[in-house]
Amino acid sequence: MHAPPTKANGLGASPAATRSPVQIRTEGNRLAHCSSLYLQQHGHNPVEWYPWGDEALARAREHDLPVFLSIGYASCHWCHVMEREVFESDEVAAYLNEHFVCIKVDREERPDLDAVYMAAVQAMTGTGGWPLSVFLTPALQPFFGGTYMPADAFLRTAEALHDAYVREREAVVRQAGLVTRAVQRPPSASVPRAVTAEMLDAAFRKGAAQVDPVYGGQPGRMKFPTAVRWHALLHRYRRTGDQCYARAVRVTLDAMASGGLYDHVGGGFHRYAVDRAWLVPHFEKMLYDNALLAALYTEAWVVFREPRYGEVARDTMEFIIRDMGGPDGELFASMDADSGGEEGAFYTWTPGELSAAVGPADAPALAMLLGVTPDGNFEGRTVLTRRTDPTRIAQRAGRDADDVNTLFARWRGQLAAARGSRTLPTLDHKVITAWAGLAAGALATGHQVFGEPRYLQAAERAADFLWRAHRRCDGTLWRSSTDGQPAGEGVLDDYACLAMALFDLFESTSNPEHARRGLEMVATLRDRFVDAGPSFRLTARGHDTPLGPGADVFDNALPSGSAVALHALIRAASLTGNMELLGLVRSAFEAHAAAMSAHGMDMAWWLDGVELLLGPPLLIVVAGDGSDPRTRELLEAYRGTRAPHACLVRVPPEGPDEAALTLFPPVAGLRAAACDSVARVCEPGQCRESARDGEGLRRLLTEGWHC
Repeated sequence: MHAPPTKANGLGASPAATRSPVQIRTEGNRLAHCSSLYLQQHGHNPVEWYPWGDEALARAREHDLPVFLSIGYASCHWCHVMEREVFESDEVAAYLNEHFVCIKVDREERPDLDAVYMAAVQAMTGTGGWPLSVFLTPALQPFFGGTYMPADAFLRTAEALHDAYVREREAVVRQAGLVTRAVQRPPSASVPRAVTAEMLDAAFRKGAAQVDPVYGGQPGRMKFPTAVRWHALLHRYRRTGDQCYARAVRVTLDAMASGGLYDHVGGGFHRYAVDRAWLVPHFEKMLYDNALLAALYTEAWVVFREPRYGEVARDTMEFIIRDMGGPDGELFASMDADSGGEEGAFYTWTPGELSAAVGPADAPALAMLLGVTPDGNFEGRTVLTRRTDPTRIAQRAGRDADDVNTLFARWRGQLAAARGSRTLPTLDHKVITAWAGLAAGALATGHQVFGEPRYLQAAERAADFLWRAHRRCDGTLWRSSTDGQPAGEGVLDDYACLAMALFDLFESTSNPEHARRGLEMVATLRDRFVDAGPSFRLTARGHDTPLGPGADVFDNALPSGSAVALHALIRAASLTGNMELLGLVRSAFEAHAAAMSAHGMDMAWWLDGVELLLGPPLLIVVAGDGSDPRTRELLEAYRGTRAPHACLVRVPPEGPDEAALTLFPPVAGLRAAACDSVARVCEPGQCRESARDGEGLRRLLTEGWHC
């Protein structure tokens, strides 16, 4: 038991040379000149915030002060609420400044810190979210945590925790040690066991059964799109042809695209919905959600040929390029939920605003089509939906059904123009390597499927920007950059997602430089992020967090970095014929087989990787002149199938050159016969028969798969 602080011993109290809250608000704190928009947003709080770094951590140690760690991101609505209610309070600020070292972290710049301290809060409370509020010892071990708290509750909590830190130090340190050990415990890896088709079937069937039968998604009060889950189930349908998977995917995609989660005027998806029906979203737009959903709807269009899926995919890619793209190829991180200080004000409508935009003649029918009512569905305004049958509206309005069916398309541009005159949501100009990689990959795939050259141009510019601005001379990556200023060490996700984007670009362009870069990323990933087991660490060796390297096996809104890494290793093995890489992949799956069986669709992208491994993964080598109709037929068959377990290399009619042979040994010996293009189908370790027409290639691609 320690004595309470006194002026003599100073225990647990800040040194005397502190500024008043009024001074800090006027002069700014240490966040005011940070590159992160999220940190800048707190730069004139009266709290004496520090960014995470040596200065803050040394101050906590030297003055024996506990740390208050607040983690959030720029587009987070509840982060803004807590700032206004709590961190703008002089009373709260004065107490924090005297008794704690206050550190603010942008979770997008430091996903490693976010991951380990989120895991700690979840271990203590069973829940988590942002803003994340964690109280640490000077050794940076967590002893209490939560999320949003109103000012009175937060101040009472801070007072109680400081009192406990001073008077019950041993108990606090013991609690912090227990939480730290729980977070540091290696997850998931176990005694290796074989991964089997039966294991996959059990996990996927359970996942398909855990779907809201009316509105899709996972049952619950709030719904997140979790694109990776539905993408894995889509691949399972393609493998088996079982309609239970098709139903699970389609009911989810239909409900998301028709509800308020989707921005019907501007394209793109909001972060999540607060209700079962996907009606009212939290309005922030994240690059990663839109990248993953664009890729999902693109492949769903290939599989089901549902026109609406193609429209949503293309609109989402248009949104990414138009609203989240920068002049040098940047793809920015997020758009805020708020505009003009009001949540959702940019996206919602009243009947009067609709009439002013389109005129009184069409406004009543358009309002019915978009669900706009006087009462609204969100704080007196309406989040637009597309769930009303145009035929019924035509009957009610006494109009032609075809006329009503095209009404929204005719007026969409005018609605966008009217909305554009409102206060725009803030765009966070941060470029995050992993997220931009996901978007570049989605755009490259979109080009292959839809043939839109602007998608490829945007993908290439994004990948070139990342290679130029985020890659150091030693081949390691920065996590992010803002206005040209890099920040944060790259984590596993950054290397894996960039590698996959580069492989997708190689397929789209046949430019071997993209493949070479992708293989370089895979080699760096393998060297810096693979541990014994094998398992994957979130942080590179030498860059551990205070609670260790972190682990990354479960999917959330994003696929786990380890699962993306496994997909990248499979792709690299297919391209190069490197059986050692495939052995590493197989060993990782076997080491985590028990975890996949236990956690099922929480490891959906791991399961998808097993699906691809058992596929088996294929390399399609097309030899022929690109202007030859028979070569084009083979390429169109490949791209029209979009087989998830296959990748493509093209060689000229006379066969591969030395550079191609160095990168892709499996292409050796292949050349087109006179006046005859050919596609060779290879799996790791052996090559199958060849195809000379599109139908033959489609047959070989789908052998063992439903479609």
